[in-house]
Amino acid sequence: MNHDSRLYRIPLLTALTLILALGVWILWSWQGYSERSLDWRRQRAQDSFATLNAVIASMSNGELTDWKQVETVLSSIIRGSRTLFVVVQGRHGRLVQTGTMPEFLMTNSTRGEMDTNDIYVMWAPLQPAQIPSNWAEALESSHLGLGLWPRSNPVMYLGFRSNAENFTSSWFWQRQAPIFASALVCILAVTAVWITGIRRRILAEELAAERIRSAHLEELGLAAAGLAHETKNPLGIIMGMAQQIEARHDIPAESRAMLGHITDEVDKASSRLGTFMNFARQRKPSQAPVRIDRLCHEVARILGPDFEVAGVELLAEVKHQVIFADETMLRQVLVNLLLNSLHASPAGTTVRMELRRQDRRLTLAVEDQGRGIPAELLPDIFKPYVSGSAGGHGLGLAIVKRMVEAHGWKISARSVLGQGTVMTITGIKPARETP
Repeated sequence: MNHDSRLYRIPLLTALTLILALGVWILWSWQGYSERSLDWRRQRAQDSFATLNAVIASMSNGELTDWKQVETVLSSIIRGSRTLFVVVQGRHGRLVQTGTMPEFLMTNSTRGEMDTNDIYVMWAPLQPAQIPSNWAEALESSHLGLGLWPRSNPVMYLGFRSNAENFTSSWFWQRQAPIFASALVCILAVTAVWITGIRRRILAEELAAERIRSAHLEELGLAAAGLAHETKNPLGIIMGMAQQIEARHDIPAESRAMLGHITDEVDKASSRLGTFMNFARQRKPSQAPVRIDRLCHEVARILGPDFEVAGVELLAEVKHQVIFADETMLRQVLVNLLLNSLHASPAGTTVRMELRRQDRRLTLAVEDQGRGIPAELLPDIFKPYVSGSAGGHGLGLAIVKRMVEAHGWKISARSVLGQGTVMTITGIKPARETP
């Protein structure tokens, strides 16, 4: 059953909206984490700067400071730490350098910071400080002492190993990924349950409607079959009476001819009533393994004389294959399709039966080179009482369609006026041959 995709639009749009909201939440959370990481690195750098500033200030004696000794002390302090380099830049040049500082980091500004994927750098002027007797208090002290560099304070550059993280390998993602994955799974699960509920409701409604329609058709079929059966009885009486009168020798030739016409018309009416009763009958197929190649060649052999009389060649290009089908119904389908092709084919043309494999299913086609079906008639060709010939009653293809669909297959028609018609049955399920 084909359902309108618009029925699922609301759950799909809701799921898409929730997934987009989840993506925005992930982005917002990652940005917040990145900002907090930068603040954390900045605070670590400021603490390190204050510590080293206090060390330099404690060893400084203004412009007479022994910067080599300061450099030695600083090198021993940062060894094995996250600090990559310490550079002190004075008015007349570089006073201290421990580690390697990239040249592009040198700047004319006296205060600033720079964060890259590899390093975090901050720089600021050294501040003189009075060192309290308690060294722990010195690390937290913001009290500024007397200026040890009266003309200008040197600028200290500190470079730290950056802790910038890749999104997928970050601590943030390792911790939050299970939460995000669980939220996504919940969204998809709720959407699937929602769609399944809609589908079940639609299927239940369609099943109820189908049951009502089937019951109605069954009642109509029984009524029509009963009417046809009751109609055939008086037709039989008319046929018998006409034949009795026709058998008499004392009736005029003109009356005998009229009786012959009556007999012919009663035969046609009986035949059509039989076809109608066949159409009205709701019969379920009794499916079993069937050698379709054997069945096709058997039908071709039975109809062969009719095709020879009409001068039409009949080919059965069907290889060994076993399918699940009701053999009696399938035989009737083939006979109807082949007779339709025969009646539409002029002498010297060919009618072909062909079995092809399509994915995991089989396709059976009956192709002729006849007069074809008009384009305006083609969409309704399988409806009852629609016929492409003047003498047709329009129930043959309707019966074929009903039998084909009873097997779970599909039938379609493709035709070009004046070139021929192809009737194709698709969805045939192959089966293993039983011994």
